[in-house]
Amino acid sequence: MRLFRIHSSEFIILLLGFVLLAGCKNENRCDTPIGASACSLNPNSPLYNRLNNVGGYEYIVGGNHGIFVIRTSLNEFLAYERTCPHDHSAAVEVVDGWDGTVLQCPVCGSKFNTYADGMPLDGSATSCPLYQYGTTYDGGTLYIY
Repeated sequence: MRLFRIHSSEFIILLLGFVLLAGCKNENRCDTPIGASACSLNPNSPLYNRLNNVGGYEYIVGGNHGIFVIRTSLNEFLAYERTCPHDHSAAVEVVDGWDGTVLQCPVCGSKFNTYADGMPLDGSATSCPLYQYGTTYDGGTLYIY
């Protein structure tokens, strides 16, 4: 019977590899808490008058800290969870002068571009984007899920 033999240098390399793999942490985990988001609305109604125009936005009830909805074209909308991916206790808000294109966390100062999939701008405290909900628009009703 032949025994498998390993040299001490090979053993040290294997052991070092296992130690390095076991010690790895994923620092870029984007685990933003979200809540119930399934809803629908008529973006052309007076109730959501800011959504009547392209570039208009509204905060609506839903999700964890609310949902931010922006109309990007006549027939397209984007919807984001307002919970900051860096500080889950805070809700992002529209930055003055940015017309809904940039949201900012009032706690950590991170800024997010709503026209670029909610990605953080340079200098933000996080590399995680805002959580983006799915949207479907049938010409009369906007569905958020």
